[in-house]
Amino acid sequence: MKQTENPPVSISTLRRRVLSLPTLAAVVVAGALLALALVRVFDIDWELLWTNVKSINPVMYLLALVFYYASFWVRGLRWRLIAITARIDRTGGSRIPGPTKMAAIILMGWFANSVAFLRLGDAYRGWSLSREAGTGFPPSLGTILAERVQDMVAVLLLVLIAAGWVTAFGGVEVPGAVVIAAVSLVVLLVAFLAVMQRFGVRMVRRLPRRFRRAYMRFQRGTLYSFRAEDLPVQLGLGITGWMLEIARFYFVAQGLGIEISFGVVMFAALANAMLTTIPTPGGFGFVEGGLTGLLILLGLDDTTALSLTVVDRTISWLSVVLFGGILFFTWNLVKVRSGNARAASATPETTAPKESTH
Repeated sequence: MKQTENPPVSISTLRRRVLSLPTLAAVVVAGALLALALVRVFDIDWELLWTNVKSINPVMYLLALVFYYASFWVRGLRWRLIAITARIDRTGGSRIPGPTKMAAIILMGWFANSVAFLRLGDAYRGWSLSREAGTGFPPSLGTILAERVQDMVAVLLLVLIAAGWVTAFGGVEVPGAVVIAAVSLVVLLVAFLAVMQRFGVRMVRRLPRRFRRAYMRFQRGTLYSFRAEDLPVQLGLGITGWMLEIARFYFVAQGLGIEISFGVVMFAALANAMLTTIPTPGGFGFVEGGLTGLLILLGLDDTTALSLTVVDRTISWLSVVLFGGILFFTWNLVKVRSGNARAASATPETTAPKESTH
């Protein structure tokens, strides 16, 4: 009988990672840097900050939440299409979960990334997809890498549009570091794919035998995700997902009564997304400090910039911890109970021996 694979991020392992020394050290260091920036770098009126946060328009805040969580469904649909394109399941995609379930897996992965050091949620997403679709873990993980590449291409396109918008109509200078970072990430990812395509077979020969098959399946899951006829739809869905996140940031700004151009909203929201890739839990410390500093450079005063950052983070981080956490624990408990029920039903019943007829 085939043994059941253990999840890379179960409830118990996630608890250990959240309370692990690296995670706690990352939180302490990031928190100290953020506190230093708030005290020494930014000029914050704390009473006004609290007044701003309390005065958020609840309708606008709710709209921001709705648009943000709508982006998960769009991302779930795109991930499903990528998995089908990559042919990670041999039934033409019939076993790949629907967009809603894929969106749920993404949300649970983001939850894991929001509370633990490094990006454990990506491993959890790959494992969950492999279990739901009945495929292997390596090709499922490959589709996530392909998704990341598409995401960064979409972010780069939108960053360039936002930079042009701000330069032409915003009357402020665009921080070039954000554009350079976006370009650099895309170049590095594309170069990695090129190396994988060109030298993957040679590299795999240098790996221990037990890792060779896993790597080749990972490579196929990654490279097969890119098919020219499917890319426009997938990239379009990726851009749609990011536009929904930009809408979240826009409605938060509107809810706070902040006068800000849509170009600045685009630029700041995308820079925010790039900062979350820093491997502290949810990008804690770096997102708050970096986004506040960027908004100041784009024309907001210190207190207004921090007010916008704080309220937006209640959606993009704290709500993910809350709703994603509820979904994560509920999902895993249901899976454990259903697995136990199947195991119990599969156990042969003990029966008394039949009497002899002789």
